[in-house]
Amino acid sequence: IISGIYRQYLEEGGSNLIGTNTFSSTTIAMGDYEMEDYAYELNYEGARLAREVCDEITAKDPTNPRFVVGALGPTNRTGSISPSVEDPSARNVTFDELVDTYMEQIVGLIDGGADILMVE
Repeated sequence: IISGIYRQYLEEGGSNLIGTNTFSSTTIAMGDYEMEDYAYELNYEGARLAREVCDEITAKDPTNPRFVVGALGPTNRTGSISPSVEDPSARNVTFDELVDTYMEQIVGLIDGGADILMVE
């Protein structure tokens, strides 16, 4: 299904870029669904599917290359705003946790074949 959608954007819509549809595929966001162990796989497979279709369409016309844009982020937590109106200094995530979750997402997207990373 996803590959078919990508193919339609490239062939019928004339797109040169395909996004990976990996919005919120971070360990932090997936933790709400007890699916944090799938974050890498979601990103890898999202990029891999887009890469396969982009390569297929590019092979038909190498003068018009197609590119995979890996969607990075977001999480459902922020390091800049307190989740508590009673304590403005409170945070429900650390900087290091954000670095780790985004790094895992980046690695999955790159391993899967993303050419570009787009921060959401």
